[in-house]
Amino acid sequence: MAEAIIELKSVERHYVQGPRKLTILNGADFSLKRGEIVALVAPSGTGKSTLLHTAGLLERPDAGDVILAGRACGRLSDDERTAIRRNDVGFVYQFHHLLPEFTALENIMMPQLIKGLTRKEAAERSAQLLDYMQIGKRAQHRPSELSGGEQQRVAIARAVANA
Repeated sequence: MAEAIIELKSVERHYVQGPRKLTILNGADFSLKRGEIVALVAPSGTGKSTLLHTAGLLERPDAGDVILAGRACGRLSDDERTAIRRNDVGFVYQFHHLLPEFTALENIMMPQLIKGLTRKEAAERSAQLLDYMQIGKRAQHRPSELSGGEQQRVAIARAVANA
Protein backbone atom coordinates (compact mmCIF):
# COMPACT_ATOMS: atom_id res chain seq x y z
CA MET A 1 0.00 0.00 0.00
CA ALA A 2 1.30 3.48 -0.91
CA GLU A 3 2.53 5.65 1.94
CA ALA A 4 0.57 8.82 2.65
CA ILE A 5 2.28 12.03 1.56
CA ILE A 6 0.00 14.14 3.77
CA GLU A 7 -1.61 12.99 7.01
CA LEU A 8 -3.58 14.83 9.64
CA LYS A 9 -3.92 12.93 12.90
CA SER A 10 -6.47 14.04 15.50
CA VAL A 11 -6.02 17.67 14.45
CA GLU A 12 -7.81 20.35 16.42
CA ARG A 13 -8.06 23.99 15.44
CA HIS A 14 -9.79 26.67 17.52
CA TYR A 15 -10.32 30.39 17.09
CA VAL A 16 -11.12 32.83 19.87
CA GLN A 17 -13.72 35.51 19.14
CA GLY A 18 -14.11 37.71 22.18
CA PRO A 19 -15.20 35.49 25.08
CA ARG A 20 -16.08 32.57 22.75
CA LYS A 21 -13.81 29.78 21.63
CA LEU A 22 -14.89 28.38 18.25
CA THR A 23 -13.88 24.82 17.47
CA ILE A 24 -13.31 24.52 13.72
CA LEU A 25 -11.53 21.15 13.55
CA ASN A 26 -12.19 18.62 16.31
CA GLY A 27 -10.04 15.49 16.02
CA ALA A 28 -9.79 15.67 12.22
CA ASP A 29 -8.08 12.75 10.50
CA PHE A 30 -7.10 12.89 6.84
CA SER A 31 -4.72 10.98 4.59
CA LEU A 32 -3.63 11.60 1.00
CA LYS A 33 -1.51 9.15 -0.94
CA ARG A 34 0.63 10.07 -3.95
CA GLY A 35 -1.48 10.22 -7.10
CA GLU A 36 -4.81 10.45 -5.28
CA ILE A 37 -7.28 13.13 -6.26
CA VAL A 38 -9.56 14.34 -3.49
CA ALA A 39 -12.38 16.89 -3.46
CA LEU A 40 -13.44 18.53 -0.20
CA VAL A 41 -17.12 19.30 -0.52
CA ALA A 42 -19.07 20.75 2.40
CA PRO A 43 -21.17 23.79 3.25
CA SER A 44 -19.51 27.16 3.78
CA GLY A 45 -18.07 27.63 7.26
CA THR A 46 -17.43 23.96 8.04
CA GLY A 47 -13.61 24.12 8.15
CA LYS A 48 -12.50 23.19 4.61
CA SER A 49 -10.10 26.13 4.31
CA THR A 50 -8.83 25.62 7.86
CA LEU A 51 -8.15 21.95 7.07
CA LEU A 52 -6.23 22.89 3.91
CA HIS A 53 -4.30 25.71 5.63
CA THR A 54 -3.32 23.31 8.41
CA ALA A 55 -2.36 20.52 5.99
CA GLY A 56 -0.26 23.01 3.99
CA LEU A 57 1.50 24.26 7.14
CA LEU A 58 0.08 27.77 6.82
CA GLU A 59 -1.50 27.30 10.25
CA ARG A 60 -0.29 25.26 13.22
CA PRO A 61 -2.75 22.79 14.76
CA ASP A 62 -3.79 23.44 18.35
CA ALA A 63 -3.61 19.68 18.96
CA GLY A 64 -2.78 16.63 16.88
CA ASP A 65 -0.18 16.46 14.15
CA VAL A 66 0.42 17.10 10.47
CA ILE A 67 2.75 14.62 8.81
CA LEU A 68 4.24 15.44 5.40
CA ALA A 69 6.12 12.64 3.64
CA GLY A 70 6.67 10.88 6.98
CA ARG A 71 7.87 13.99 8.85
CA ALA A 72 5.91 15.26 11.85
CA CYS A 73 5.37 19.00 11.27
CA GLY A 74 2.64 20.03 13.69
CA ARG A 75 4.94 21.49 16.33
CA LEU A 76 7.56 23.05 14.06
CA SER A 77 8.44 26.73 14.38
CA ASP A 78 7.19 29.30 11.88
CA ASP A 79 10.63 29.38 10.23
CA GLU A 80 10.77 25.59 9.92
CA ARG A 81 7.27 25.45 8.43
CA THR A 82 8.17 28.27 6.02
CA ALA A 83 11.23 26.33 4.83
CA ILE A 84 9.13 23.22 4.17
CA ARG A 85 6.51 25.24 2.28
CA ARG A 86 9.24 26.94 0.24
CA ASN A 87 10.93 23.67 -0.69
CA ASP A 88 8.25 20.98 -0.67
CA VAL A 89 4.72 22.38 -0.82
CA GLY A 90 2.93 24.13 -3.67
CA PHE A 91 -0.48 25.78 -3.58
CA VAL A 92 -3.05 26.28 -6.29
CA TYR A 93 -5.71 28.69 -5.10
CA GLN A 94 -9.22 29.22 -6.44
CA PHE A 95 -7.95 32.64 -7.59
CA HIS A 96 -4.54 32.47 -9.25
CA HIS A 97 -2.79 35.22 -7.21
CA LEU A 98 -0.28 35.97 -9.98
CA LEU A 99 1.83 39.09 -9.59
CA PRO A 100 0.39 41.49 -12.20
CA GLU A 101 3.61 43.37 -12.94
CA PHE A 102 5.51 40.21 -13.91
CA THR A 103 5.23 37.95 -16.95
CA ALA A 104 4.01 34.37 -16.82
CA LEU A 105 7.63 33.19 -16.93
CA GLU A 106 8.67 35.53 -14.11
CA ASN A 107 5.71 34.51 -11.93
CA ILE A 108 6.83 30.87 -12.17
CA MET A 109 10.45 31.82 -11.52
CA MET A 110 9.68 33.56 -8.19
CA PRO A 111 9.49 30.54 -5.85
CA GLN A 112 12.56 29.02 -7.50
CA LEU A 113 14.60 32.20 -7.00
CA ILE A 114 13.47 32.34 -3.38
CA LYS A 115 14.60 28.71 -3.00
CA GLY A 116 18.06 29.69 -4.29
CA LEU A 117 18.16 28.61 -7.93
CA THR A 118 20.07 30.86 -10.29
CA ARG A 119 18.08 33.10 -12.62
CA LYS A 120 19.16 30.93 -15.57
CA GLU A 121 18.10 27.68 -13.86
CA ALA A 122 14.76 29.16 -12.81
CA ALA A 123 14.08 30.53 -16.30
CA GLU A 124 14.86 27.18 -17.95
CA ARG A 125 12.66 25.22 -15.53
CA SER A 126 9.86 27.78 -15.86
CA ALA A 127 9.97 27.65 -19.67
CA GLN A 128 9.77 23.84 -19.52
CA LEU A 129 6.73 24.05 -17.24
CA LEU A 130 5.02 26.57 -19.52
CA ASP A 131 5.63 24.25 -22.48
CA TYR A 132 4.28 21.30 -20.50
CA MET A 133 1.17 23.34 -19.67
CA GLN A 134 0.86 24.14 -23.41
CA ILE A 135 1.25 27.89 -22.97
CA GLY A 136 4.95 28.31 -23.75
CA LYS A 137 4.13 30.95 -26.37
CA ARG A 138 2.57 33.09 -23.63
CA ALA A 139 5.74 33.21 -21.45
CA GLN A 140 6.30 36.95 -21.92
CA HIS A 141 2.68 37.96 -21.32
CA ARG A 142 1.49 39.55 -18.10
CA PRO A 143 -1.52 38.03 -16.28
CA SER A 144 -3.87 40.71 -17.64
CA GLU A 145 -2.96 39.53 -21.16
CA LEU A 146 -3.83 35.89 -20.41
CA SER A 147 -7.19 34.16 -20.38
CA GLY A 148 -8.54 32.86 -17.08
CA GLY A 149 -7.54 29.31 -18.02
CA GLU A 150 -4.03 30.42 -18.98
CA GLN A 151 -3.69 32.29 -15.69
CA GLN A 152 -4.70 29.16 -13.78
CA ARG A 153 -2.16 27.06 -15.73
CA VAL A 154 0.58 29.56 -14.84
CA ALA A 155 -0.50 29.25 -11.18
CA ILE A 156 -0.31 25.44 -11.41
CA ALA A 157 3.15 25.62 -13.00
CA ARG A 158 4.26 27.96 -10.20
CA ALA A 159 2.89 25.56 -7.57
CA VAL A 160 4.91 22.61 -8.90
CA ALA A 161 8.05 24.58 -9.85
CA ASN A 162 9.99 23.45 -6.77
CA ALA A 163 8.76 19.86 -6.82
